[in-house]
Amino acid sequence: MRRNKPEKFLNGSKLIMSLIAIDVLSHGAIALVYAGKLVLLTVGLNMIYSVLKFSNFSHAEWITWGMFSSWWGLQILTFVIPWDASMGFIINNLFIQATFAFIMVGILGLLSEILVFGRLRKLKANPRSFTVASIGIGLVIRNLLAMVWGDFPTPISPPKLPFGLENIIKISITFTYRHPILGTQSINLTSFKIIIIVISIITVLFIDYLFKNTKFGIAMRATSDSIDLAQVSGINTKRIIFYTWFIAAGITGFGAAIVRATQGRFGSTDGFSMLLPIFAVVILGGVGAFRGGIISAFIIAYSREIAAIILTEFQKKPGGLEYAIEDLLGFTISFSPGYMDGIGFVVLILVLLFRPQGIFGSVEATRARV
Repeated sequence: MRRNKPEKFLNGSKLIMSLIAIDVLSHGAIALVYAGKLVLLTVGLNMIYSVLKFSNFSHAEWITWGMFSSWWGLQILTFVIPWDASMGFIINNLFIQATFAFIMVGILGLLSEILVFGRLRKLKANPRSFTVASIGIGLVIRNLLAMVWGDFPTPISPPKLPFGLENIIKISITFTYRHPILGTQSINLTSFKIIIIVISIITVLFIDYLFKNTKFGIAMRATSDSIDLAQVSGINTKRIIFYTWFIAAGITGFGAAIVRATQGRFGSTDGFSMLLPIFAVVILGGVGAFRGGIISAFIIAYSREIAAIILTEFQKKPGGLEYAIEDLLGFTISFSPGYMDGIGFVVLILVLLFRPQGIFGSVEATRARV
């Protein structure tokens, strides 16, 4: 039976109030942390893309191996060092685990270069061959991790921070609570989430400085432009490539270890699930534009969160958008917030249509590079 006009007016009022009552600050904080994760996990991919000119899809497994190796490092320390109150902080220190992950994932990057990519380079293989090889390496690593440790390893205990900062640094502010107009507006950030934001910005600024203001960065850019010309200029390109792989993979592993601390449970497909948003950040910001990656990460993160709000409102009944559409059109349209990742790619497609080199890219995209 059709609803009368007063009922429609009442439903519209409920809809407006439900939109006003959205906790905007809380969603903004969630997007901020997600942007920090994207920035932290993007740096390594951007380095490989910038210097070696191919899309490294095994980057997803670098992330996964970073999570697994930091967890494995804790197990090794627990076995070697007796666990007691005095040594517990050293054994379960987040930065010690992240450093171990930096080394282990860096070694994985070197092995990939020595065993696969270096040989392809000697054969003068095209970038597509490198990309396909990286996909194969990723599949091998992902399945090996699942075979050895299982799809979802059980965390031993939550990691600790120096000086007990995990219990000291917390932001939990409620500005309004069930306000008749503003609803509930609050911000809740744990110390681990704050660390992700801070370290991601520091990492990007450090790598950007390394690329632009050091001899090593100049050598990397020269190798990127032409390996043959760089060798003629006296640059040891083989060493530069090795350093690039180790640093890029190591930073990814370090970031993955810190990200693991915020999510508790982790699995063998976590890196793969993050791969597409990470690629979107690199392309949107511009290849080689590390600071541009910060802006593009914020664009994608906040677009994603806005989409989550809208899609959630579609599902609310009664008084939600889904209910209003059903009332207006006579049939139901249902959307899941799980589709929120799609909005980031809509933004990406629009940018590529009008500025293919990305927002901060300085070199026009060409068919040869794509």
